Amino acid sequence: MEPERGVMPEGYHTLLGALKERIRSAQTRAALSVNRELVLLYWTIGREIAERQEEHGWGAQVIARLSADLRQAFPDMKGFSPRNLRYMRAFAAAYPEPDFWQQAAANLPWGHVMRLLDTVPALEARTWYAQQAVEHGWSRAILAHHIDGKLYDRQGQSQTNFTRTLPAPQSDLAQQVLKDPYNFDVRRTPAYRIPFRERRKPKEPSWVTAPTGHRKVQGTIACAESGERPKAL
Repeated sequence: MEPERGVMPEGYHTLLGALKERIRSAQTRAALSVNRELVLLYWTIGREIAERQEEHGWGAQVIARLSADLRQAFPDMKGFSPRNLRYMRAFAAAYPEPDFWQQAAANLPWGHVMRLLDTVPALEARTWYAQQAVEHGWSRAILAHHIDGKLYDRQGQSQTNFTRTLPAPQSDLAQQVLKDPYNFDVRRTPAYRIPFRERRKPKEPSWVTAPTGHRKVQGTIACAESGERPKAL
């Protein structure tokens, strides 16, 4: 029997609270994953630009043309302005190690990264601030406050044990990742969009569920996604 309106069975509100927390945690983990991919993409783009500049002498005109072409190809993304491409170049130069993806900076929002590039020239100090931001879940404003207050100069040598590689879901840093406009750019691109008509479970073509004994088919998964009938081998 359905419970009366407004009267919930025992344990309902406990379950509801637990599910809300689980959903929020999943949302945060997904946003952090998108953020990490975006930061690594920016680092890769910056490295490619740096190599071309060194090998072929690319100047500001080429960067401007690259920006225009990327924005034309990805009109929903704001991250390909000439200024941001220069930040990517500086980012790759600031973290030249191939294992950059293992560093704390790879898990920071892009705004945090730009702040570090603008205000912390020394690699050791920059790495320390990035680790602290992840460890304690600093927002961008808190990070800027500690940089301006020269926290590294006062405490950096005595704090070297870092246990957290990702920010806590409840931290200010994680919440800022959820609202980061650069991450929204990625999620608005066609690769992340799901058209409304595809949100319903599609009816599987007959060849996907064919019983054992039927001929093998080529490219079943790809054809099932595109709606085209595969070719028989």
